[in-house]
Amino acid sequence: MSGRSAQRASAGALARSLAFATAFAAAVLLGRLTAAEGSGLSLVWPAAGVATAWFCVQRGAGTRRLDTALLAGATFSINTATGAGPALAAGLVLSNLAPALVFTALRDRWFPAAPGPVSNGQFALLLAAAGAAAGASVAVGAGVLAVLGEDLVPAVLAVWWVRNAAGIVLVAPVVLRLVHAVRWRRDRHRPAAAEGSEGPEGPEPVGAGRRPAELGAALLASLAAYLLVFRFTDGLPLSFLPMAITVWAALRFPTGVVLLTDLVVAAVTVVATLRGHGPFAAIADETVRALVVQVYAVFLAVLGTALATGRDEAARLRREAERRGRLTDAVLASVGTGIVVADAQGRLVMFNDTARRWHGLDADADVDPRRHAGTYDLFAADGTTALPDEAVPLRRALAEGSVTGVEMVIAPAGLPAVPVLCSGRTMTDSAGRLLGAVVSMSDLSGVRSRERALAEANDRLAARSAQVERLAAASRAVLTAEDPRRAVCEAALGIARAHAAYLLQPGAAGRLVSTASVGLPEGVVLDIALHGGTALVPGTYLRGEPVFVADVPRHPRADPALVELCGTVSGAWQPVLDAAGHVIGVLGIVWRERVAALDPTTAALLTGLAAEAAHAFTRADLLAQLAAAADHDALTGLANRRGWDEVARLGIAHATRDRTPLTFALLDLDRFKEYNDTRGHLAGDQLLREFAAGAATHLREVDTLARWGGEEFALLLPGCDAQDALAVVDRVRGAVPDGQTCTAGVCQWQPGAGADEVMAAADAALYRGKQAGRDTTVVAEPGAVHAVGHPAGHGAAVLER
Repeated sequence: MSGRSAQRASAGALARSLAFATAFAAAVLLGRLTAAEGSGLSLVWPAAGVATAWFCVQRGAGTRRLDTALLAGATFSINTATGAGPALAAGLVLSNLAPALVFTALRDRWFPAAPGPVSNGQFALLLAAAGAAAGASVAVGAGVLAVLGEDLVPAVLAVWWVRNAAGIVLVAPVVLRLVHAVRWRRDRHRPAAAEGSEGPEGPEPVGAGRRPAELGAALLASLAAYLLVFRFTDGLPLSFLPMAITVWAALRFPTGVVLLTDLVVAAVTVVATLRGHGPFAAIADETVRALVVQVYAVFLAVLGTALATGRDEAARLRREAERRGRLTDAVLASVGTGIVVADAQGRLVMFNDTARRWHGLDADADVDPRRHAGTYDLFAADGTTALPDEAVPLRRALAEGSVTGVEMVIAPAGLPAVPVLCSGRTMTDSAGRLLGAVVSMSDLSGVRSRERALAEANDRLAARSAQVERLAAASRAVLTAEDPRRAVCEAALGIARAHAAYLLQPGAAGRLVSTASVGLPEGVVLDIALHGGTALVPGTYLRGEPVFVADVPRHPRADPALVELCGTVSGAWQPVLDAAGHVIGVLGIVWRERVAALDPTTAALLTGLAAEAAHAFTRADLLAQLAAAADHDALTGLANRRGWDEVARLGIAHATRDRTPLTFALLDLDRFKEYNDTRGHLAGDQLLREFAAGAATHLREVDTLARWGGEEFALLLPGCDAQDALAVVDRVRGAVPDGQTCTAGVCQWQPGAGADEVMAAADAALYRGKQAGRDTTVVAEPGAVHAVGHPAGHGAAVLER
């Protein structure tokens, strides 16, 4: 708290202390004026109520000493001024201070709330605190009288106790209520408190403001009752009439009005009695008269206040119940869960907003519980089977005590069906009697939607996994196939579920030629010109972009001849790119039934297959090159000794099977070493290359010329006998360039002979040709194959060829 705020608070406390001191002094003086002449016994003591209210309001420890001093000074001054001795006045100071302190302590302990309205239960505590405070005053007063030597008359002590209790019960609540109203109006105009704090409780609803005519009637009736009791019927016991007015006020008007009415009744009773009017003035004994008057005032005050606080408590409980009911209704209306409530007989009591919206109807208690399923369109979890009445969750909950996890479908005509998950239980009172059952229904639409979406996603994932596996299988097949090009076509056929597939690759200049196909007529070779690049297939190759056409025959860039040959209705063309991104072919897919669109998964798989095809082609070509390198001579490009052995074996096998002639020849360049030594090895290599190229021009496609070793060459002539072979060998010998010559030995194969035997005979004939002077062809003599056998070497080793 800031310094200025502390100053304001201190100034306010001081002002309240002075105001209460003034009121207390007036109350003491008023009480002293009600003492009978010659007697120190006052008829009423309102100062007790003012003092207790004073100390209840001023709770700060800093003002308690000042308040105590002011109370003591006012009590002592007024009592001495009205005839009390100093000792008695000092004792009365203690007697007035004690009840204020006791009441304040008990009130702080029992209901430490800000001054204001009290509940019915708190009013009972207030009465108990008032009794205890009055008892404290009597105890202190009796002690003072005993010290002063006064007689302790029980009736006087009783009057003392009752008048203090009456002063507290009648005056203190009115003062506290006024202080509370002043504070509430002051705080209402202040800025809002910090967030989360609560302002002071506002005053009660002013019923009188809404019922001015009734309040006026009550005032007139009160006046008439007072006049009748205390003026016009002196001596008659009609004191019960104001009780009716008190009850009327307690039941119809705010508690503040009731408290004020009680105070007015007590004041009128006291004033009238002091003037000798009313039923109590006839009591001769002053002590008894004071006791009866006080009891009468206390009785009316307790009666009116008890009724008023009881009524307020009932109204508060009713408002709280209504508030909770509204809160419950708001909660039930706001939740997305359907709530259904039935009584103990199973008749519907309530639907919340969600249940009403789902059913399209409100709860109807007149519907027979056995007809709930049909009336409210309840179905089993499958959404089509009508739910049996005994399976309705509400009836099951009543029969079984509780149900959990029951699925059903609410499907009223004209409204969307709602699958729900139901749980419910019975409700009982404190004695265990069955009150009914409540069932909550959770909407499963979102769950079902997510389940469907998950199932669809799983299906897509499974389909994609299957496609990927198909691509993996196709890739393995392509990479391991002897003919990867055909394997690519077969894999494309399976992936696209098509009817035919073909692979086009560059052939002669400016053309695409099919290198493999599946599903096309046997022996068909596609040959498409690339000129212009406007047709579908050439466009795919030149642009390197995939194309799909649902209606190929109607497409303006379709090739009618290709369409008719393949029977194409829908088609796709996928470019095959190598690792550098160059198009090396086009994979064509043919459907002979219309396909509206090429799904993305299939398109992606075809793209992946095309990439694998490029790798497979590269691998196959590399393997072919390696195989060729293994079987061919690097210098001349002819088959080497290894390749020759395979060709010779196959040639003998074919000749044996077909019973056709087969002739072997062995050629040796004459004086090649001398040529090599004089002109150099590079010239010798060039001579060998030129001879190989020239010899090929004199041979058929089925003939094979191989480099046997060094300057020796082997020649296989299928379908030729020795005489026919002689002419061919002579032409080959004429292909030796640069004026050089060649000697040859020729031997015809005989059934049952091996290639080594035939070559040995040819080598022997070659040796004879070398001996005869070179540059000649010598044919092996008949039977030479068997005569020669398998020589490991011969005279060639010592003869410079």
